[in-house]
Amino acid sequence: MQVLRLSTPILRSSTRAMTMRMYSPGPEGKAGSVAGSKTWNTREKAVEDQYIIQHEREKLEKLRESLKHQEKVVDDLSKQEKK
Repeated sequence: MQVLRLSTPILRSSTRAMTMRMYSPGPEGKAGSVAGSKTWNTREKAVEDQYIIQHEREKLEKLRESLKHQEKVVDDLSKQEKK
């Protein structure tokens, strides 16, 4: 009876260990952690920076066009005033 009592916890722990799933770690050492990797964050920041730069270029182009239009209006008014 004592032999059975001593061996029962061992059997339970080994059975429990066999029923657990074992996952292998990914290349970064974490399974399924694509969004948490440094490479992903760097790429995401680069894409965001590129979008912001493009957006700023478009805004500057619109401002330049507006400036040219206003300069033309001022020139036309100054010509009318001279007459």
